[in-house]
Amino acid sequence: MFCCCTKNLYARLSIEGRWIASQHMATASKPSFKKKQPKYPTGDFGLDKNERRTLRKRLLEDKEDTMKMHVFRKLYPWQSKRDLAVHLKGSEVYNDDGLIALCKPYGISQVSDHPRTKEGSLTIVQTLASGGVPDHVPSIESTIPILKDLYNVDHLEVIKSTERWSSGLILLSTDPGVTEKVRKCFRSSQTLQKPHMTYWAVTCGMPKPVTVARRVPIGLEYVPNTGQVPVIKKEYTKSDIKKGKTKLAVVEHVTRVFNRALDMSLVEVNVHLTKNHFLRVWLAYSYSPILGDHLYGGRVKTMKGKKLLVNVQNLTSYAPQPLPDDTFSKLNLPDKAVEMIPCHLHLSKLRLFRFAKDNSDLVITAPPPDHFMWTCRQLGLMATDEETEQDVVEESS
Repeated sequence: MFCCCTKNLYARLSIEGRWIASQHMATASKPSFKKKQPKYPTGDFGLDKNERRTLRKRLLEDKEDTMKMHVFRKLYPWQSKRDLAVHLKGSEVYNDDGLIALCKPYGISQVSDHPRTKEGSLTIVQTLASGGVPDHVPSIESTIPILKDLYNVDHLEVIKSTERWSSGLILLSTDPGVTEKVRKCFRSSQTLQKPHMTYWAVTCGMPKPVTVARRVPIGLEYVPNTGQVPVIKKEYTKSDIKKGKTKLAVVEHVTRVFNRALDMSLVEVNVHLTKNHFLRVWLAYSYSPILGDHLYGGRVKTMKGKKLLVNVQNLTSYAPQPLPDDTFSKLNLPDKAVEMIPCHLHLSKLRLFRFAKDNSDLVITAPPPDHFMWTCRQLGLMATDEETEQDVVEESS
């Protein structure tokens, strides 16, 4: 579900988003592949060798059906609620004493299948992110009755889930007592301001600073004709904290891998809250917006080789994310086809403080989805046998 602070923003930009996307697609030129792409083993993250060769040929020939084979077009293969429920059960990473952890796919909402604005138009995210979600894709909530049958339980409820436009862990409970115990762990994390969520993100650029651990003030700022939008506050008072106008979010980010040639990074981020899209806003504020972030990716522009932050009062900060042509080439996409790229954000770890019977922490992890791993490999953000200009960034002491 989308946070209320951006509701007006979505409504205003829904039509503009579709127009901007169409303009970018209309002006897209044929991609130029100057460097030979590295070879990958058959069946590598959704595209085997023959599929990749055919895809590249169609890209060069500029055929209309080019994108139908792309891994980003295979994000929603489920044709029914049962198909998604079976997939969710198959993604199980933890199941003990009434607590179940599954991996939520990208683009699947927790409650509403098709979130829309009051006017009934598609939101800008729905318009731009991966070309939109097909009508037949169900929500997590709609699969609960089927999951109850698959697990043979009388009670099943969602305790925690990552947001729709990210992938990652989702916690379910078969016992109300377990639900309350997990929520107590989360409340303790909030009170103690200890990060209990670990995300992986592919970012455009290296965060500045490369590694950081601090408390960050986040609040809302009014933009005329748009509404309240989330921003990182430069100044705040104790009164702002007391009144709830500003929240202090504890964040720790570490740049794990940086591809200097493409200016792309793999970043690990630990946070204790995600309200108001804090993590996405923070990474944009750090000069490294998440790849495929169609809400906040436009807050960073490059001028004469230098990255600049765009004020939220400037409407260009809501334009589609600017990406270099080399990025589209590496991702086997036509130039300017930014609307096809999903937001590369994955909730990989949850820590439940003192949840175990021996009063120790319970840590649950989930691997990134295939499309996330495929992108990392394409952009040289994984350890491979091929030679890539990448830096493994060591964590500072």
